[in-house]
Amino acid sequence: MSWLTVTLALYRRTLTRAAELTLRNWPVSGSLFVYALAMSAALALAPLLGIFGGFLLSLIWAACVGSLLYLVEMMVRTSRVTLEDFRRSAGKYVWDVVGVTFVVWIAFRLLTPVLATIPQGPILLLAVNLVILVFFNAVPELIYLGHCSSFELLGQSYVFIGENWIEWFPVTLTLGGLVLCVAALPVTPGLAWLKFALVALLVAYTMVVRGLLFLELHDSTRRSRAFRHRMGG
Repeated sequence: MSWLTVTLALYRRTLTRAAELTLRNWPVSGSLFVYALAMSAALALAPLLGIFGGFLLSLIWAACVGSLLYLVEMMVRTSRVTLEDFRRSAGKYVWDVVGVTFVVWIAFRLLTPVLATIPQGPILLLAVNLVILVFFNAVPELIYLGHCSSFELLGQSYVFIGENWIEWFPVTLTLGGLVLCVAALPVTPGLAWLKFALVALLVAYTMVVRGLLFLELHDSTRRSRAFRHRMGG
């Protein structure tokens, strides 16, 4: 049985299940409106607080990301998000997000001055960004499904992508590109809220697809997936 047949069946199963979960738990996409309001308030307040404004902005951003990851986790693990889950999501995974972003920030703080001294510096810096984007792509899923330290998150993401990149990237990049395309669509001011609602729904769907796909790939090998497909699983 060809790898392509097995992978397409995996995509079909994952995309269909993600659509069911996203529509069933549509209020999760509404939480992105709350995150947008929180970030807008933080952006307005940050300049008034000087250096502390930057810390506040980073913390609120991490809290929003952590909250979304927890809600996606509930969809992936339990299939249904409750009102209590929304309450519990506040502050969830915030320090995991802060830890990972801090490690990446430190790396860039160390690398940027060094690369600035050589002619190929800008190209090398772009290459570093691409490496981070590629090999640390599964960090969001590992935060809520892996539960490990910041360095372990980065290391496990590297291993996961190295083993599953050919199955992981086609669907995740396609959905990510779709989100960006919809977000870039020009609309009249009166329809801006509708576009944001569609983007929020697509973001929630994309994150659920990523979560389900991660579980499928992380807990199996290509051989076991082929065997499961033959058995009708």
